[in-house]
Amino acid sequence: MLQSILTAFWRSFTRRPLYAALNLLGLSLGVATFVMLSLLHRFETGYDSWTPERDKIYAAGIAFNVPGIAPGARVGAMGGLLEEMKLDYPQVRGVRDWNQAAVIHRGATVSSEQIELVDADFLAFFQVPLVAGDRASALRDPASLVLSETMARKYFGAVDVVGRRLEISDLAGRNAYTVTAVIKDLPKNSNLRLDFVRLLTPRDVATTMGGWSAWGIVTLQTYFKFDDPTAVSALQAQLPAFVDRRVGKAFGDAVTPHEMLRLSFVPLRDVHLIDPKQRAAIETLRLVGWVALGLALINYVNLATARAGLRAREVAVRKALGAGAAVLRLQFLGEAALTIALAFLIGLATVELALPLINAAGGLSLGLDYRADGAWVAVVFALVLAVGLAAAIYPAFMLSAYQPAQVLASSRTPSGGRFGARLREGLIMVQFAAVVAAFVLMLGFLGQVHHMQSLDFGFRRDGLYLVTATRGVGVTPQQRQAFWSAAQRIPGVSGVTASTTAPADEAINVNTTAIRLDRPVGPALAPTLLWSATGPDYFQTLGIRLVAGRLLDLAHGGDEQYVPNAGPETVTNAVISRGAVRQLGYASPEAALDKLLDYNGRKTRIVGIVEDTRFYSPTEKTPAKLYTFNGHPAYWPAGWPITLVRYSGLSEAEVRARLEAAWRQAAPDVPFEGKTALVNLDRYYKPQRDRTNLFSLGAMVGAGIGCIGLYGLAAFNASRRTREIGVRKVLGATRAQVARLLVGQLLRPVAVACLIAWPLAYWMLRRWLSQFDDPVAVGPLIFIGGAAAAIAIGLAAVGGLAWSAASAEPGKALRHD
Repeated sequence: MLQSILTAFWRSFTRRPLYAALNLLGLSLGVATFVMLSLLHRFETGYDSWTPERDKIYAAGIAFNVPGIAPGARVGAMGGLLEEMKLDYPQVRGVRDWNQAAVIHRGATVSSEQIELVDADFLAFFQVPLVAGDRASALRDPASLVLSETMARKYFGAVDVVGRRLEISDLAGRNAYTVTAVIKDLPKNSNLRLDFVRLLTPRDVATTMGGWSAWGIVTLQTYFKFDDPTAVSALQAQLPAFVDRRVGKAFGDAVTPHEMLRLSFVPLRDVHLIDPKQRAAIETLRLVGWVALGLALINYVNLATARAGLRAREVAVRKALGAGAAVLRLQFLGEAALTIALAFLIGLATVELALPLINAAGGLSLGLDYRADGAWVAVVFALVLAVGLAAAIYPAFMLSAYQPAQVLASSRTPSGGRFGARLREGLIMVQFAAVVAAFVLMLGFLGQVHHMQSLDFGFRRDGLYLVTATRGVGVTPQQRQAFWSAAQRIPGVSGVTASTTAPADEAINVNTTAIRLDRPVGPALAPTLLWSATGPDYFQTLGIRLVAGRLLDLAHGGDEQYVPNAGPETVTNAVISRGAVRQLGYASPEAALDKLLDYNGRKTRIVGIVEDTRFYSPTEKTPAKLYTFNGHPAYWPAGWPITLVRYSGLSEAEVRARLEAAWRQAAPDVPFEGKTALVNLDRYYKPQRDRTNLFSLGAMVGAGIGCIGLYGLAAFNASRRTREIGVRKVLGATRAQVARLLVGQLLRPVAVACLIAWPLAYWMLRRWLSQFDDPVAVGPLIFIGGAAAAIAIGLAAVGGLAWSAASAEPGKALRHD
């Protein structure tokens, strides 16, 4: 039987190579797209799979129900959450990870890294894989240091570095540490970054100046471990009462704490995609893979049923010689399995060739290791084979159902009748409906990406350089001031200022309740405003437009935020954004001027209104802001001041080189760090572009598969209508009339597909756009454009074939009749 299947499979390929090649090409493209996007889905949903404890570990999640703060859970906790949990629930097991900036000293060379401050049992808690050292004892000593393989090679040139010493500056000052363990490099899809790890000590806690156990502050990551999943649910149900007990009246007498602050346990496997918008984007790309595979299988069914008539006599002869229907079905399913297996191999080869392109287009780091991923590849192949065989059932039953007498007595090969033609036309409609919807969505995605990057951000993005080195570890006020003075003297630099916030910088993200003092306090929660401390000329340097009132400066004594011996009646001036005007309920910007607020327990007078600024993700609502002023930002605490430099007439490389030279003169013992505002902001927009690129590639592949199927059907129909075309031409039809007739009939299902796809695409596009703070308008042009693209693709697929068929000489077509 196997030999018969292999023989029939080989003959079907060699006798009709066009149909066989089209079938194989369509299936291969569908399989390649499916495998590629399945790889992406596995990568994105497989974060932290390196730890065998993944299913037992949960991260502390927090959500705020406060006006002005985006809803939804995020991962993070105050530093003292673990201690407070253990006081009420001693059975709880947990560890913390507090990432900090660090400076590595190697002789006269300095470099910036990130260091993790963790609890002593952190490595054992996660079962972190080690190259050298012992998990249980590696972090018992405050002078111990654990680093990754990559960092060991970078700073020591080897991996066997246990016992070596390294000098590091971080929030604990400059200290020498001894390497006690080396971590095996973790995969890229890991939420934990374990380049440098040291013990979290009471001295580190003291640097928070009382903020360690302040409810509402997100300081670090806290992880809990539960051996029994039911224990998680049981403890989760007790968290509201726990919050009420521990917070008490800290949020106010009229506030129920758990209604304002909600704690949760987030499974470690869900931490990376905790944002529903990100998860929806990944699931959408996975769906594109399934759609591509489905389109390829539709092609297979269409071409198999269309070619059925070409094998009708073979079936009839074999039945006449005694072959049963069951045997024939098994043979045809066997041929289908071989075709799918060959297509899968070609698809895998295509994936291997396309991975560099896909990684570049999508900003990814996907790979396929057959030793490590063999089981996964086998599962994917089994899935593709099962779906492919399910699609092959109808053609197999259709072929095996031919009656020998009817087939052998007929002068024409059967084509499946009207039902077969309607089925093929319906499948083409489904296929191109998916293609049209994909094109409409692609145009909508591209339009939104362009809209996001071209709208008014409320400040000038170009010609703005952000220097984060001024908030680095060990930088003194004198070094900051010296650098700012030198930067102002650089030719081409027109402005230098400092602030706690900058475009796409979330190092300091402080939201505080603002209470209007010009009206009675109501029962509703007061809104929160995002606080930004600013230095001289902040608004002028960024190009933020004034709406009403005035800006903050040194000329007005009441503008200075730092007031020695400030009392309850001390009033400090501030500027708020246009969004804050709406959030606070003022009728207009002018109506807000000179009004008093209670902001962070201090009386604050509004002296100016500025435009909203889009510093953060386009999927988040632009926050309402309150700006305060400090005339001497050089004396801000470590980690606060980021420097903003306005320049013109210089390239990015030139301004960086000149700023770095000025920094090395001012602070040679601290590494220079900085980038343009455009580059910094791009981390919010690049994921959207990358996913749009991947979706566009999927749409193009789907369109290509549709073309292959339509071309195959067009070739089949043209070959069956050779005599009809000859008769029409003999009766006076011109070449153009015949070609128009063939193209019209072939494109009819494509046109109907547009009508089916438009409502579906509209619904999907509206849902996708709802995640953005400023979505692009959905106009009719993208629907017309999507339909026009699909029709153009269909015309390109069948136009040439129809013209060739219409050009055939009638004599050759009718010479046998």
